[in-house]
Amino acid sequence: MSDKRFNSVLTAAGEATLSQAMVSGSPAGLTFMAVGDGGGTVPVFGSTSTSLKREVYRAYLNSLTLADGNKNIVQAEMIIPPQVGGFTIREAAIYDANGVCQAVASVPETYKPLLAEGAGRHQVIRIWLAVSNAASVQLTADPSVIVATATQLKKTQDTAKDYTDAVADTVSTQLTHAIKKAQDTAHDYTDTVSESLKAAISDAVKTASRAVWEDDNPVGTVRFFQQKIDPNAKWPWSTWVYLGENKTIRLGKQDGSDVFTTGGADSVTLTRGNLPNVQVDVSGTAAATDLGTKQTTPAGKHGHAGKFTESNTALDGGSSDRRSWSSKASPNNEDLIQAADDHQHDVALGPHGHDVSGKTAALGSGSSINITNSYLKLMGWYRTA
Repeated sequence: MSDKRFNSVLTAAGEATLSQAMVSGSPAGLTFMAVGDGGGTVPVFGSTSTSLKREVYRAYLNSLTLADGNKNIVQAEMIIPPQVGGFTIREAAIYDANGVCQAVASVPETYKPLLAEGAGRHQVIRIWLAVSNAASVQLTADPSVIVATATQLKKTQDTAKDYTDAVADTVSTQLTHAIKKAQDTAHDYTDTVSESLKAAISDAVKTASRAVWEDDNPVGTVRFFQQKIDPNAKWPWSTWVYLGENKTIRLGKQDGSDVFTTGGADSVTLTRGNLPNVQVDVSGTAAATDLGTKQTTPAGKHGHAGKFTESNTALDGGSSDRRSWSSKASPNNEDLIQAADDHQHDVALGPHGHDVSGKTAALGSGSSINITNSYLKLMGWYRTA
């Protein structure tokens, strides 16, 4: 039993295309390559296969070259950019300009990460095809999407651990150097590369770099810097606005309904409504009041009956108009004065009250309270275009 697990085969359409190319002398054009996840397992392809089990990505071929100097082995190559991924590659296929599948291949499982997952890389997929005459096959591609074909470029791309701003600013220079080195060592490639293709490669590098940067910095992105940096000068193709001075960042609602609203202050002044709901005890003594002397209302007028006799004292010579009271007279209308019964005299002062008013001592000066949190100041910008 064969231990061969991976293979590549021409489809019936592919065999027909190459046969026609051999007869007519016109090379067969190979244009696209696609990869798939095999539906969850590595597929086994045969001569009756016509397509991938489950395609996940398709792009123009990056190159079509002879493999290891063997005149009958053609190597087709596609590069998957960092911003594409999130799937496992288990199969690949080659298509002509009309989208007809010419060859299929099973490949070792490899996961292509998505840049948003925290890791990004260029993934190179190569398929080797055995043909009777390599001259019967040619590359038909869009030069604007060709990145490079040399091993040196692949190595440079795989060493990029992430795609930060520094990478976006320098990747063009790095890839240009890699391409130059690849051109110096890959003779088959440099013999066929034209000046227009070189320009296309350079433009493709810039486009890919910008695409990576745009993925990381969409409109609405907020950037903080611990030094004076103006993103409008650093990335002149974009527009940034400063968040404002002496501001504290507060997270808004998850539905975004209150994004970019402002409020709050670094100090507050308490009012009566901010005080605790308690009562304050107040005690004191009213001022002393002298009520003075009060007279009663005149009343109780009365007389006393008694008896009197003529005075016959020697002073009067035995006869006088003086009268004296008898101490032994019986009570009658001329009786002696009777003792008055006990009685009371009402003194009306009238109801009265005392108004009391006063104030507590001052409780404070009315100064505002500083409620500023401990902070670390940074520069902050947000992208608007």
